Amino acid sequence: MTRDSPAGIVFILLTVGLVTAGQLLMKWGLLQVGPSPAKLALLPRFLLSAVANVWVTLGLACAVVAACSWTVAISRSDLSFAYPFTAIGVALVLTLSGLVLHEPIPVTRWLGVLVVCAGLWIASRG
Repeated sequence: MTRDSPAGIVFILLTVGLVTAGQLLMKWGLLQVGPSPAKLALLPRFLLSAVANVWVTLGLACAVVAACSWTVAISRSDLSFAYPFTAIGVALVLTLSGLVLHEPIPVTRWLGVLVVCAGLWIASRG
């Protein structure tokens, strides 16, 4: 197995994109559904409402396709090579949460993402 096969890299990046899209879609839908209830007895109704939301369902579908893509990715690449790339999703979700969802992003979160990106760069060198 080659650690950096072109097909493996494509599927790694596809996985990262799908996971990122899925997170944003689910959050967008959950903003419409509302927060989860404090009472455990109301949780099934909340989950049913969430799954009935088209954006949440699309987000979950992205997660399923991402899992399939990841399966292909790690069948073609070393796991120790592929896995650090999942950290790219952290940076993408943080950035897009601010841009798309208008969430406030404190400086400490940006610094944390910079540390993650530095770690990814170091891991990709080995």
